[in-house]
Amino acid sequence: MPNQSNPWETLSSQRFYESRYVNVDQDEVRHRSGKVHSYTALLFRIYGIAVLPIFDDGSTTLIGQYRYVSRRYTWELPRGSGPKTTEPLETAKRELQEETGAHAGQWLEVVRLMVSPGITDEMAPCFVAWDLEQGAAHPDPQEDLSTRRVPFQQAVAECLDGTICDAPSVATILAVQARVAQGGLPEDLLRRLR
Repeated sequence: MPNQSNPWETLSSQRFYESRYVNVDQDEVRHRSGKVHSYTALLFRIYGIAVLPIFDDGSTTLIGQYRYVSRRYTWELPRGSGPKTTEPLETAKRELQEETGAHAGQWLEVVRLMVSPGITDEMAPCFVAWDLEQGAAHPDPQEDLSTRRVPFQQAVAECLDGTICDAPSVATILAVQARVAQGGLPEDLLRRLR
């Protein structure tokens, strides 16, 4: 069994940057082996969520938008962020309604991702939502969103061929696919996905 205790001792820590979303710290640490190392850490004040909405016919909605930081257009699940002081499910409900107009009667958190644990503490709770009621979308005015409704199995295929490459979207879709194969979802959701 590997030693799972914390091998690091923090010698010093300096905050280089602080915003409403993220802090950047530079830490000097010593490993239990004696080696001293510098760590730059991105410490998030928010978390990002992803929602896989499943309609009665087994389809889902994908969101298309240009992502400034990655300099590319992406297709992904409805996504958003909320402060760590709020419940992820409340953020997920808000984002689903804003981006798609849908309200869900049923919710299940399927995976909670550590996005890039070597450099950041960012977490991404990911949900599947069903028993949907469609309403009007109200996206953020600065978001130029496209939507397309596709069968769930097409979303799975797009994860595998790289069309969908956003990590929380891929993880959510493939986690649900794995649970479908294992029968590990509520029966009313499984009926929609089979």
